[in-house]
Amino acid sequence: MKQSLRMLALGFLISAVLLLVFDTFFSSSAQAEKSAEPKTTTSTKADDSKNYQKKYEDLLASQELAKSQAAEAQKAVAAKKKAEEEKAKQVKKFTLVIKKGDPSSKAGNELQFAGIIKSGAEFDKFLRTNNYEKYVRDGSYPVDSNMTSDQIAKIITHKN
Repeated sequence: MKQSLRMLALGFLISAVLLLVFDTFFSSSAQAEKSAEPKTTTSTKADDSKNYQKKYEDLLASQELAKSQAAEAQKAVAAKKKAEEEKAKQVKKFTLVIKKGDPSSKAGNELQFAGIIKSGAEFDKFLRTNNYEKYVRDGSYPVDSNMTSDQIAKIITHKN
């Protein structure tokens, strides 16, 4: 009995293998799939290569765009910097008016506001440390942005 069951199982196994081989190689639907596969594979490969080519071209275009934008930004920064340098090179002229009883700090603040000096507080400190503060006189004084703090101090104290 055991022997006959083994033979029956072996028969089922052999028939299953034969059906699988027949279905894979000799079936009409399998042959249709095989003949259709290369066409779809070829078109799929062509589509993939077109997609990759388009992606590559898009990538190159975006990189070129980024480079040109960076170059334009650098040019804009350079132009702005050059304009600021030109503006700084321009000599600003101002008439400083000191009224009777005005503190020396007011003169420094007016000069700073006019763009003649960078800091009114530093100019006032300069006047105090060099004993110019006591000698500031009232009047109108023409000054410009090329003058040093010492030159301006000598003009407004009449010590030139």
